[in-house]
Amino acid sequence: MLPSQSVIVSIRRPYVEVYDFLADPLNFVHWAAVPGSSMEPIGGNEWAVEIPRGQAVMKFCPRNQFGVLDYTVRLLAGGSTHTTPVRLVANEDGVDLVLHWFRRPGVDDGQFASEIDWLRSDLERLKTLLEAD
Repeated sequence: MLPSQSVIVSIRRPYVEVYDFLADPLNFVHWAAVPGSSMEPIGGNEWAVEIPRGQAVMKFCPRNQFGVLDYTVRLLAGGSTHTTPVRLVANEDGVDLVLHWFRRPGVDDGQFASEIDWLRSDLERLKTLLEAD
C-alpha cells in the first residue's frame, strides 16, 4: 500500500455552486498550480496539460450526484498514471472539499511533505477564489 494523506478545506459557498465550478475542467487552471494557463481538450473527459513533471493527459470524472470529482494524470513520457480522489461534502451552508494524495514510489519524506503543502496552497487558492464572490 502507498502512504497517503488527505487535505481538507472548508468553503463557505453553496454545494451546487462549488460542485458546478469544480466539475468544469476549464476551471482547474484558475486554482490548481498548473504551469501555463490553458488545457486543451482531446476528447471525452480528457485534456492535454503541462505539469511540473512534463506533458500529461488529465481525465476528469464525469458529473455525478455523489460529489465525486476524481481526476487521473497520465504522463506522456514514461506513461505513469496517478489518480487523485476528490470528494465534495455538503456541510450546512458550505462544503468540505477532501483531496486524497498518494505518495508515489521513489518520493522521499521531504518531497511528499512539499507536495502536500503545494496541494494545501492550491485548495486555499480555490477557497479564496470561490468565497470572493
